[in-house]
Amino acid sequence: MGFSVGLASFIVLIGFVAIFSTVCTAFFTSVQDISYTANEYVSNQMDKINTQMQLTVDSVSSTATTVTVKNVGSKTIFLQNSDGYNWNTIILAYGSGSQWHSYAIESYTVSEIKITSTNTSLNTATHNYINPGEQARLTLNLPSGAPEIASQDIVSVTFASHYGTTASSEGAIA
Repeated sequence: MGFSVGLASFIVLIGFVAIFSTVCTAFFTSVQDISYTANEYVSNQMDKINTQMQLTVDSVSSTATTVTVKNVGSKTIFLQNSDGYNWNTIILAYGSGSQWHSYAIESYTVSEIKITSTNTSLNTATHNYINPGEQARLTLNLPSGAPEIASQDIVSVTFASHYGTTASSEGAIA
């Protein structure tokens, strides 16, 4: 009886050690995953905090709108890569009363990039981003099939950056 009690106790001890090591491994893996997720969240929030923009509607016509986006934050805002992929979406909404039209526009034209408060323009072919202290003039054309902007319509433009921040402004046909 003495040997069987010792053997049974050893088997129970091995079981407790196996269960304890499984629980500890799961706990440490969970803590590691939570730590990684929290760091990613903080990093994304810092990108949003450091990305600050101002948008101005410069002109509105019946089929196009020109806006200026100023980078007043500390992060670079990328506009297009070498393949012409647009990193940001511009939401154009226009109408009056209860009749509104809204379009997500990703094929905008970068007309000019310059240093804010100067006349120094940069080459849009090679400088396809907005550094802090720079601004870009963008031209948005209505998608094909979209009704024209009427003279009494209010135009609302929202620039949504790839960081998840936005800048908005309104305008009308002058």
